[in-house]
Amino acid sequence: MRVKTVLSAPELNDANKSDSYFLSGDALSYQLTGKHNEGLLSLSEYLHYFDYLRVLTNNQFVLDGQAGFGNPLNTFYSVTEMENHGADIILINDQTHPSHSKLEQRHPEQLTEFAGKLTAAMDAHHSEYSSIWIKLDCVNQYTEEELENRLLVAKYLGVENVVVDKNNSMPNVDGMNYHQFDYDTQTILN
Repeated sequence: MRVKTVLSAPELNDANKSDSYFLSGDALSYQLTGKHNEGLLSLSEYLHYFDYLRVLTNNQFVLDGQAGFGNPLNTFYSVTEMENHGADIILINDQTHPSHSKLEQRHPEQLTEFAGKLTAAMDAHHSEYSSIWIKLDCVNQYTEEELENRLLVAKYLGVENVVVDKNNSMPNVDGMNYHQFDYDTQTILN
């Protein structure tokens, strides 16, 4: 699966018609505010912008669910709204809210809070045409046991896909598919 980050109609028009697309919260924040900080975007701003892109293509679209835009209740609402707007894949990351793109500003959510947000995301997920993936932005801050616990919680809740920095290796957890992420280009590589 090739996933191209897009921010504009011309990018969609120039892309390969078999591509999948990703609307990065970080890239959109930079586009709208000049700052690399997806925590500056509200869900409504993000979805309003996405609506313009969604009407231009039926290709698969990955949306940045960030840290659920808040607590588990916000996560439930965010996933519901993203599905209603046509998301195919929704990424929920492992950071505390608000999410940050800069490595030194990322703080991992406690395991119980992470599990609560994933539970809310999976409870909200009703579309047979979309799926919930996790994005482990804080992977370098975990011990091996902490990382495995997060993966096992995600698997138990029904998450089968994990997005992680292209420079990291992951423990082998049966039933989990790993996708590499390039933070420089904000692109899912595979």
